[in-house]
Amino acid sequence: MAAKDGKKAVRPSLTARGIGLAAGGVVLGLGAGLAIERALVGHDRKRDDPEADEPFGGLRGRSASISSFDGTRLHVEELGSGPCLVFSHGFSLTQDAWHYQRRDLPDEFRCVFFDQRGHGRSGQPRRDDYSLAAFARDLRSVLDWSGERRVVVIAHSMAGMAALQFAAIYPEELGRRVAGLVLVGSTYMDAVRGMTASLTSRGAAQLQRSVIAAGFRFIGQDPMRARQLRRRGSDLGYLGTRLFGFGSSPSPSQVAFTDRLLAGTDVEVWAKVFPSLVNFDHSEVLDNIDVPTLIVVGDKDRLTPPAQARHMASKIRGARLLVLEDAGHMAFVEKHEIFNAELATFARDALGRRPRRRRMGSRSGDGGGRAAGGGLARPARDTPRAP
Repeated sequence: MAAKDGKKAVRPSLTARGIGLAAGGVVLGLGAGLAIERALVGHDRKRDDPEADEPFGGLRGRSASISSFDGTRLHVEELGSGPCLVFSHGFSLTQDAWHYQRRDLPDEFRCVFFDQRGHGRSGQPRRDDYSLAAFARDLRSVLDWSGERRVVVIAHSMAGMAALQFAAIYPEELGRRVAGLVLVGSTYMDAVRGMTASLTSRGAAQLQRSVIAAGFRFIGQDPMRARQLRRRGSDLGYLGTRLFGFGSSPSPSQVAFTDRLLAGTDVEVWAKVFPSLVNFDHSEVLDNIDVPTLIVVGDKDRLTPPAQARHMASKIRGARLLVLEDAGHMAFVEKHEIFNAELATFARDALGRRPRRRRMGSRSGDGGGRAAGGGLARPARDTPRAP
């Protein structure tokens, strides 16, 4: 396309076009807007994709169904043997989101995965208890089931918030059974406040909070209509996942897989979980955490911005901060080789295990990772740990 002055016009990025499409869709409705939407998605899916042959969602482990504190059935799977890692996934995903960890880490570790209540193959609670306290107690039920004396807990997004709630409810577990904590793309406070914190205009932030809250109220009041819109707007769902979940040039297969996981969760569960993600503040919990902690965030994370991770790293004694470059909220998927290598090193240190001689992962070219002060990962501050 040529500009009026004869110079070649600069084509907007997919992110910019996605934002414009989302805004335009509200004004123009379906029809022509959906046609443009599908064209954008079709163009994005045709990009080179080194992950196209990955069997996303196809790696199954030894399964069990366990009863949580209130009788809710939790679907658990384990792979591998050795020191134990317990993985807890984020909102509207399933344990399958940890695809690359399921693929690469069981050679050295016993890896335990579970679906959160109301997600994946787990059951829904009888009394609709989706509080952070309920998720925290579910985590404890999984730890009990594992039979392990010492584990490292890896928690993404909402699960990280629940892990902080776990630390508040069961402080005696930290340092005793929980030997290390990894918080990935998570926050210590109101998740919506975190999403809007990067907006320079206070009015814009308040407007975004109001829109998000209204959206979840709509889902709760009319879930059938919400399901219909989700089906009709599948391409828009892909673009939203691309925009809010990933960096500037993600694998189309990774985006599509994540979008399928998000779409697979009942919209009624969305509405019931959402109130747990607002109006909470775990600031005081951070000061009381005294176990090795690794905090991981993508520098393009728009849902739990890096500022939140930096704050947590500055407050948790001896915590390490790993910032993954050009990665979004699904940084552990996008930059899986770096993440897995850092996680394995951290877990060995926390559990007192020497590394095995083996190659991590099967692909290269994930990009880089850096810490707040340079390097891959280093202590967020020079506070010595108590003996």
